[in-house]
Amino acid sequence: MPNCDFFAYGDDHRVILEHIFRTMPCRIFELASEVDTELAEFHSLADIEHRYQINDWSHDQHQTLHLQLYAEGADGYVNFRRVDLNPKKCDGATYRYSCNGWGLIQLYLESPRNSILRNSHTNHNSETRAHNWATTYPDMGDPASWNWAVVNSFSRKLNRFIRNSGVEKRGSRVILPHTALLLASQRLTLLG
Repeated sequence: MPNCDFFAYGDDHRVILEHIFRTMPCRIFELASEVDTELAEFHSLADIEHRYQINDWSHDQHQTLHLQLYAEGADGYVNFRRVDLNPKKCDGATYRYSCNGWGLIQLYLESPRNSILRNSHTNHNSETRAHNWATTYPDMGDPASWNWAVVNSFSRKLNRFIRNSGVEKRGSRVILPHTALLLASQRLTLLG
């Protein structure tokens, strides 16, 4: 499961997303919708800014962005699943949606909590893992329907871009420029 853990925040998130929209053909979905809301697909950076109410990437965003990337040409089945909720236990909410698929690439862009930033993350299933778990999750379809060469290539390109954008390192994790500035000014602490 090729992954990339990195420290990024604010303008760093914007740069990664701009790169994806500009140079990496894919569809971008939320991992899970807000309660009582349809799942969002994002066609532009403006769509993400609207959904998450981001007016200025240099100011605090309070939400982590959990995204699923569906690389063009990856082929496989994407499961948009409605999850029914118990309104008595969920402040009146009755449903939400999730987006799953064996070859989807996760992009989790973390935001700080109390000035502490956890690492952001990319990852996706390997073909072997998908086949090993296919009978456990039959609603995700046949892993063989995915073009794993496309999934792996897309993931490598994204991870390479992120690693090449780093200006510092903390262990094996790169630190992107905006985050490095916040660290230098002691306005942010890294977790991990």
